Amino acid sequence: MLKKLAVASCVAGVLSLGVGAVASAAPASGSASTGAGTQSHHLTCADAPKILARIQTVDAKVAARLPKLQAAESKATAAGKTKLAGRIQDRINRLDQVQAKTAAISAKVAAKCPAPAGGTTS
Repeated sequence: MLKKLAVASCVAGVLSLGVGAVASAAPASGSASTGAGTQSHHLTCADAPKILARIQTVDAKVAARLPKLQAAESKATAAGKTKLAGRIQDRINRLDQVQAKTAAISAKVAAKCPAPAGGTTS
């Protein structure tokens, strides 16, 4: 009796795993193909105004933050706090990289969509 119960539970486990694997594999492959499309960096001209607006927002935040960080770095350097000044300089370098990235993306958008609707008028 115990042997039959063990065999029955093993069979039920294998069947449930097999059915579960098949059931989970079907939606995963379907959603992976659609998910990969939404996660790709494919640029369409319909998205250009939204992308450019986001870039303008990021650029405005970076432009507001850079002078504050540069002042803080010069203050830390003048006070002899070189370690702090180095960390602030690292932040400045990261913001410079962000500006370079946004400029590159803006150039790609402009190259692909020369006249996006409402993109550069504001």
